[in-house]
Amino acid sequence: MICDYYLKLLLESDEGDRIISFEEWKRGNQKRLRDKSEEEKSIIWQQEEIVGKKKKDIVLSKDKDIHDFYPNPNDLQNFPKNSMLIKISFTLKKPYLSKDGGEFHIIDGRIFENPIVRDKFTGLPIVRPSTWKGHLRFAAEKVEWEETEKEKIITRLFGSGSGEDEALKGRLYFFPTFFEEEAKKDVITPLKRDTRTPARGPISLEVMKPGSKGKFYLLYVPYPKGEDFKEEQIKEDLNFLAEALKLMFYVYGFSAKKTSGFGVIEELKEENIDVYPKDKKNIFSVLYTKANNMVNQGEQK
Repeated sequence: MICDYYLKLLLESDEGDRIISFEEWKRGNQKRLRDKSEEEKSIIWQQEEIVGKKKKDIVLSKDKDIHDFYPNPNDLQNFPKNSMLIKISFTLKKPYLSKDGGEFHIIDGRIFENPIVRDKFTGLPIVRPSTWKGHLRFAAEKVEWEETEKEKIITRLFGSGSGEDEALKGRLYFFPTFFEEEAKKDVITPLKRDTRTPARGPISLEVMKPGSKGKFYLLYVPYPKGEDFKEEQIKEDLNFLAEALKLMFYVYGFSAKKTSGFGVIEELKEENIDVYPKDKKNIFSVLYTKANNMVNQGEQK
């Protein structure tokens, strides 16, 4: 059994996918490889000839459907009463970046040591469910709410924290977001906090540029209920959740370097938000009404 999907495809390659030998590849790319070491040349060759050809075919394949990874509103009939699904179609206002510590990527023949996180199967840039959960919980801590009640709601929604004795599962379920557009290269120069002068040289990054589109899915299931459960908790949970989503999308962002405003989105319109069942959509109107004066600020308050 072959467990590596890309290796399996490589071993099944046909004549049209012939891998060019390392020496032949070097002769054909002498100009752009002039300043590269043998090790760097080997890495680029492996990425372009061994991994790149097959991975590109998979990424561009018409057969795959990323929507298979997303929940379907019809699934709600199988969940407990008062479960809710929200779908938000968003457009980035500021860049989104994330760090994939286990890999590197090559753009225009250059090795990027700060690649964006990608899905292992499709090769597409992705926001992981755990990333969404972490950023939304961060925003939830910033919601203006009575402190004692806020702690209870956060525990109900996200589950118990790592330092708590009792392990409690939260009521929110997160899903991946795939960016179907390709990531772009960007360069940032870190600045010293005190003098605002460059702390070191420029750093090359892969980012999703402003204007990139994605879909955010979030499932709310009012379970476990606990001994002190009351029906009023559901409305309280959802109203609080709407405020947390507003802060995450418009103020704090969901990207690395969110203190610089990265990962905030353009103003949402009513048609960008779908809520199932539909009678709960009004709760999330704070995300698209003109009264929301935090829209597109992208800075912490």
